[in-house]
Amino acid sequence: MNLYYIYLGLDYNDYIMKNNELRYEFQKKTSFINDYFSKKARKLSFKTDGTFNMISISPSEFVFNSKKYVPSDVLDVHLPFDRNRYDKIKNAYDCSYYLELLEQGFKKAAEFKEIPLKSLLNIIEEFKQDGCINKWLHKKKRFKDDDLEIVLDCEFTAICFQLVLSINQISTKKNLVKGVIMRTEVGVSIHQGMYKDILIDNDDNIIITDRSDSPRIEINKNKVLKGILDFKILGDKEIIEMLSYKI
Repeated sequence: MNLYYIYLGLDYNDYIMKNNELRYEFQKKTSFINDYFSKKARKLSFKTDGTFNMISISPSEFVFNSKKYVPSDVLDVHLPFDRNRYDKIKNAYDCSYYLELLEQGFKKAAEFKEIPLKSLLNIIEEFKQDGCINKWLHKKKRFKDDDLEIVLDCEFTAICFQLVLSINQISTKKNLVKGVIMRTEVGVSIHQGMYKDILIDNDDNIIITDRSDSPRIEINKNKVLKGILDFKILGDKEIIEMLSYKI
């Protein structure tokens, strides 16, 4: 059994009845961190003692109850939660408190089980150097007949998720346009399935499809060639509002 997941979230049993709104808010705010650290942990290929594949760090303002139910395959670490510190950063890009909790949690977990502590602490430093942004390349596609290279990058933070489009001219390697074409509130499930492939249709529009292969974003190719990013999100009012969060 390999270490596969890293999870930072307020203790479920403590908060589900006492303050579930705060628990859910914290979960959304830290979803970008959990995603980043879980991906990095999998690359370590660390084999555990067979009793866990997840390290769950569970801060709480309440006294730890040893009789709480803990799912199998989880190494659960309990830490005190400083509500005042959280309130100061919850609406900012600042993730220093979250990373402090991770560091404390990893060190405490290492007291009970063998874990790749040094590697996990290094990941914290890498994350800081990346500006506390969970970034990844979603897709890079070349359209040689159109002399275009189109790139979709994802950026996930404590404030939002956004899809960044870059379009380059292949022959000159010149960047024609770059900008955010989709932005959602925080939360892993909100943006999932909303972007998939890149196409150029018969009307010379650049199309970003969703998971169902339906057009989700339409970009004017002729304007791109002039250095102008002109796009529209396709869908009903609710979808458009969801995918254009503060754009």
